[in-house]
Amino acid sequence: MPITNMRRTPTLLLLLLIGLTVGSCRQKQETTSPTPEPSLIRATKTAYTIGDSITLQLDPSFSVDAVDWDSKPVQPTKISSNLLSFKPATETVGYHQLVITGQTANQKRVSDTLQIDVWSDVTPRRLAYTVLQTYPHQRSSFTQGLAFYNDVLYEGTGLNGQSKLMKVNLLTGSVIQSVDLPSQFFGEGITVVNDHIYQLTWTSGQCFYYTTDLVLKKTFVYHTQGWGITHRDTTLIVSDGSNRLSYYSLGFQKLGETVVYDKQGPVTNLNELEYVNGYVLANVWQTNRIVQIDPASGKVVGELRIDPNLPVGVNTTENVLNGIAYRSGEQALYITGKNWPSLFRIQVKELFEQGNRQKLAL
Repeated sequence: MPITNMRRTPTLLLLLLIGLTVGSCRQKQETTSPTPEPSLIRATKTAYTIGDSITLQLDPSFSVDAVDWDSKPVQPTKISSNLLSFKPATETVGYHQLVITGQTANQKRVSDTLQIDVWSDVTPRRLAYTVLQTYPHQRSSFTQGLAFYNDVLYEGTGLNGQSKLMKVNLLTGSVIQSVDLPSQFFGEGITVVNDHIYQLTWTSGQCFYYTTDLVLKKTFVYHTQGWGITHRDTTLIVSDGSNRLSYYSLGFQKLGETVVYDKQGPVTNLNELEYVNGYVLANVWQTNRIVQIDPASGKVVGELRIDPNLPVGVNTTENVLNGIAYRSGEQALYITGKNWPSLFRIQVKELFEQGNRQKLAL
């Protein structure tokens, strides 16, 4: 290569870099988003309770023509020149859509959409319990699901490489029959419907479907985490660790969902489930709390607080309560936890004195 060319090459590279830098700066200037316009409407609170009036603060330049709550028109009351109030007719918790349509001072017609979080108006009543009987339980079982079917106790366990589905002798705690899950799967909740067992997995998005003799027939796919599962008739009810209960057909087609709230807000970490007397019972992960949920409204209407010293000698902060089973015909629950040495039959009178609720929020 001639010496002259060697000298010109750095110069050309420098000019090229300068050109790219200038072009990049121009592109940044051209694509920078404009400063967003301030909102014309805002709610005066971040969350409301069922039965509350919702107050809206308006920009002085904005004139309201219509207000829609969940796609239904409402008639607000004008409190002052820039405050409106209305009381929505709703009994369901969670986020609701509020759409306000109107005109600005320059006659521009605009709509603004707000998501309003509505909490439960029910104070959950504390459900008292009595321990009726204590049974032995496999200390090695990292319990994730518990269910009776035709008087047989089934248990699902978790952890990769240790997950199982088992038939268990209630009186002795011994394993009658078991099947291992492949090591890549972390087993979760179980339920038994029409002579078949459904067993969730945590993050794999697969539900195993067995006969009651623990023969795997097929797998179903779902698109959330799997935590707990129960059923009402032919509707599966599934938790995913949030405050949501999802409803599925027996073929695992999604039918709907309910969000769960108490008076303090969303109740998250819903774990192992059992459907009892028209209500969903849910372990709240990493607590000694079992909540009683009205599936029609999503409200927590009752709660059990299990003694943290039950069972004796177990650190229940680490080895948490997880496992609720109901045996048809008994007014009692069976509960246990992860790696607990005991399983308890408990009486909860108030749970069975309440009327049976028939509706799911589908």
